[in-house]
Amino acid sequence: MSDLENKPIESTDYDELEAIPEEKPKRIMSEKQLANLARAREKAKVTLTEKKKRSTTLKQQERKLRELKLKEKEDRIQAELNTIQHTVNIDGDVEDEPVVYKKKPRKKKPPKVVYYSSSEDDEPEPEIIYKKKARKPKRANFQSMPTMEEADKKVEDAAIEKKYNDELIRMRRQYMMDQVFPK
Repeated sequence: MSDLENKPIESTDYDELEAIPEEKPKRIMSEKQLANLARAREKAKVTLTEKKKRSTTLKQQERKLRELKLKEKEDRIQAELNTIQHTVNIDGDVEDEPVVYKKKPRKKKPPKVVYYSSSEDDEPEPEIIYKKKARKPKRANFQSMPTMEEADKKVEDAAIEKKYNDELIRMRRQYMMDQVFPK
């Protein structure tokens, strides 16, 4: 708050008092304007009541539609339950549908392959030889696999051995050439 607002008015000068604005008088309307205003208010009231009625009827219809959909869904589920569980006569007697249990078909075993030997010299009956199924190879054991250092060492050893063999072959050729063509 400022200091001017707290101080009372000390001067009695009427010119200063006239500078203070007074409350404005209310706007005065003519009879025609008042009649137009009354008609507009009545029209607005009528449209508002119509709008309220329309919205309430729409809400009621939506509520009924939701209830009907829910009832239809419940009826459909109940009908499915009735058909699954049992059928009901009009009299209310319950008839159980006969339950038929089918046996699970057994897997047929593949026939064993049998070979007969055609040698009839010593044996009067043919010899029966059964062929076994081929088995999948066992997985490699990772602990028995070589490490990276061991693998690198094997590669280096192979390179050194190849170099040695190449040098040996070169020396043999040179020796043979010296034997054939002496210097």
